[in-house]
Amino acid sequence: MQLLAQHPDKTILVITPTRELALQVCEEMQKFCKYLGITPAAIYGGEPLFKQLKRLKNDARVLVGTPGRLLDLFKSKKLTNFSPLLVVLDEADEMLNMGFLEDIQLIFSYLPKERQTLLFSATMPPKIRAISTKFLKNPVSFDHASDDKKHKDIEQKHYLVKDQQRKLALLQLLQFHIPSKAIIFCNTKRLVDELSSELLSLGYLVSALQGDMSQADRQSSIERFRKATKMILVATDVAGRGIDVSDVSHVFNYELPQSHDAYTHRIGRTGRMGSKGTAITLLTMKQSYSFKRFLKVKDITFSKLPTIAEIKSKQHVAFLESLNQGTVHSDAQEILSFLQKEMSLEEIAIKLVSQKWSKQSKVLQKQLDASDSDKPSRKKRERERPGRNDFPARRKRARRDSFGKSKGFKKFSKRS
Repeated sequence: MQLLAQHPDKTILVITPTRELALQVCEEMQKFCKYLGITPAAIYGGEPLFKQLKRLKNDARVLVGTPGRLLDLFKSKKLTNFSPLLVVLDEADEMLNMGFLEDIQLIFSYLPKERQTLLFSATMPPKIRAISTKFLKNPVSFDHASDDKKHKDIEQKHYLVKDQQRKLALLQLLQFHIPSKAIIFCNTKRLVDELSSELLSLGYLVSALQGDMSQADRQSSIERFRKATKMILVATDVAGRGIDVSDVSHVFNYELPQSHDAYTHRIGRTGRMGSKGTAITLLTMKQSYSFKRFLKVKDITFSKLPTIAEIKSKQHVAFLESLNQGTVHSDAQEILSFLQKEMSLEEIAIKLVSQKWSKQSKVLQKQLDASDSDKPSRKKRERERPGRNDFPARRKRARRDSFGKSKGFKKFSKRS
């Protein structure tokens, strides 16, 4: 901002990997620019181009955009007079993962050679270091914190689950931890839609965020999540990169992230601005080996899933806290006096608690039902248990071989 104040004819370009992040950065820039009389503009795909060109005509000296839309504007010569004094590559590692390297190279070919370039990245793999030496002149590296310090406010918990029990395990953990605001990360758009619909049917306040949604729907989803309490956002990695919400209490890795970098970005959505957070990862035994490999650790400490009794106990404590936090209505004493004419205090208390608790226990009961339905009946288990008739070829060969000189199954096993 000081550069803009000192050079009224100069501009700034910020390049971000996603639309959400472009809007978020632009929103933050507005807070500073308003004191200088400067209006930043966000340029991204998914919105009509004429609207964005209109913003550019309003003397936008700070341009925040995604690679694809910026490249289109440069190629169509809509930014011929745009000569930024400062260029910022934000979330460079994610841009690399999303395959934007070629677009970035082309964008830089349109930029003036005399400029300052800043590169920000949550992680610094060799490819990012190679990019920094290519785009930056005499680059200086600054690491603001080690991985341990970055996540000092985040409690990381890992749970070993069977793949078919993943959804039930998630429900148990949601009921036990009672997050004030949570993000659940999935690897596919389809699973985001499926899981968000299922949680919604169970009574949770849920919003989805994935790449196939329109820009208006994605922005609306983020705003709902930011403003609401006791809400869950189900998102993919790419869509979730623009989320900057300070009061996220829990992050759930419903599926194993693809890399250590993705894991770092995911859990970094909680424990922000000095607040405490919890990151929970669900893993199968097979996935745990991959997880240990990209975390570069020898062993993982797994936590036990909470039992139904533990969940109920936690829910009771939360219920008590909600009662203590509630305000007393001005008519409460008058209504209580009226009710006491017909019922005892104990009867009144039981009925009122039943009414309030029935709403909170609805999800827990559905979870109990789901738990029972996941257990196969005894008849079904017996029906599914393999018997002699399941291996006819092996049985016949074994019987035929038993008449030979060799010993039955031993000869058969040698052939196979």
